[in-house]
Amino acid sequence: MPLTELPFELQLLILDQIKRENHLDLAPISQTCKHFASLVADRFNWTQTVTVVEPSHIASNAPSKLYMYRPLQKNGIHAKRLITTILQANVSGEPAISFVLSILRNQQRTSTLKGIHLLMPSKHHYKVYHALGKYPQTNLQELAIRDTTDDGYIMASTSSASQYHMLLLLQQFISKTLSESQSTLKRLELPSFPSTLLLAENALLFPQVSYLQVALTGHGQHYNDTWRRFKRMFPSLTELRLTLEKEHIALLRSLLQDVALFPWVKRLTIQSTECPKSYLSREELRNSLLQLHGLNRITAGWDMIALN
Repeated sequence: MPLTELPFELQLLILDQIKRENHLDLAPISQTCKHFASLVADRFNWTQTVTVVEPSHIASNAPSKLYMYRPLQKNGIHAKRLITTILQANVSGEPAISFVLSILRNQQRTSTLKGIHLLMPSKHHYKVYHALGKYPQTNLQELAIRDTTDDGYIMASTSSASQYHMLLLLQQFISKTLSESQSTLKRLELPSFPSTLLLAENALLFPQVSYLQVALTGHGQHYNDTWRRFKRMFPSLTELRLTLEKEHIALLRSLLQDVALFPWVKRLTIQSTECPKSYLSREELRNSLLQLHGLNRITAGWDMIALN
């Protein structure tokens, strides 16, 4: 029987006997053991793929590389010791979200993480961007921050003081993490992230990104210039998924009518709080599919496929 399973009083008697027989001071030894136990936990439990889930999300056939969320009551996560490769999370409560953020903050190097896939309520997305702005990861290949229950949410969509503060957080995230990972990123899923902030950074270039999901934002008369900046920034894009508010429909239509921009993306998907059918007709989408060279699928209320 393991020592820890014995009655507590008996454990104390055994320890007292060990101390008398060996003339040992067990206090510093126990602290050393605790220290090394935490090192082992940090170094090996939080490497490779780490998946954080809450009890309600755990399936009976959960994969072997699954580390359920729970407070680390004895050891905790120690500063700057983690070497996580891929972080996945499906969380909604404050404790679990804070735990995910602590994993981001405590990576040993800025190049440890290759993939981040987070599902959490949209109101908490800014916390992740803030963490990646202060504790950047510069070697990412995939980055996804999504809320599957709120397809139409767009960050910093108003001009209030709080939204201005959020804009500063997002800009710091771009300069610290996105810009440093631009040569390695292959997939970018940020459906609530305003496209205008990305396009404002003229020096950004993502040569390997084949899948992009962002919120389509922007006003003005030079819509074609917007899409040319998109294409210049994401030259290898094959699939584009846009979160759209009805007020930006003119910007989307300029893409659907810009024959000179193609060939470029092969698949276009529109998601919105309103059904896209309410402002995009089937005939309009059909004409775009026929006219835009290389575009073979549009999903916007209707799912239309070009058969070559």
